[in-house]
Amino acid sequence: MKLLPLLILAFCISSTVLAKGTQTTIQIIMDDSGVLIEPNEADRYKMHMLSQLRKLTRKREFSHAHIDVISTSIGRTVWSGSPSDLKRKPVRALALVNSIKSVPDNCNNLPGAFNELASNMRALKRQGFTKAHVIVFSSLIDTKRPCDKTTSITLPQMPPVKGNINQALSSFEGTRSIDFYWVSPHQMSVWEEFLVPSFIWSAQNNTSMSIKDIERSKYSLQQGLNLEVSK
Repeated sequence: MKLLPLLILAFCISSTVLAKGTQTTIQIIMDDSGVLIEPNEADRYKMHMLSQLRKLTRKREFSHAHIDVISTSIGRTVWSGSPSDLKRKPVRALALVNSIKSVPDNCNNLPGAFNELASNMRALKRQGFTKAHVIVFSSLIDTKRPCDKTTSITLPQMPPVKGNINQALSSFEGTRSIDFYWVSPHQMSVWEEFLVPSFIWSAQNNTSMSIKDIERSKYSLQQGLNLEVSK
């Protein structure tokens, strides 16, 4: 007769552990525009990133993490799910793969993408999420809208004034890592300077933050995503 209470207690403990896994979110801003540098190679590394997210099912903290993928071309969330969805639901995984491929005719709406990030963070905070990882995979080149084949871009290009990008990056105190990948070499210095407020906030908040050009991104992504930050 004493076995039943013990089983109930064990179930409650396991349920609590499972619930804690859902408190972590991974927010990904993915460049699918026509101004992404080395688009074919970039798409290959995007797939490599997805394979790493898929493997997170092996880790307790991330197995039930909530993932949002934000398109830079439309500035909206185009996929939401979990590592489990990527591993066990082929149709959903394929939908994500198709949504993040680089499209030559796509514009790039960086202000919209970061506004969407801030909006997602506010919503998840209200839902009780306590930890976040932010990944930005983009050459960080914005385009006018609408854009076409005649749209001219001069590099280096100053970061967008609109969008409150630094505010978006510092909008969630539970953020444990912020990583920029695939940044155009022409954009590195202007964005490093632009992101100084976010670097200062990250240091004060004990949050890991990095910005990498294409070559450094390739090496870093081959080593694995920066999701093991203790806090």
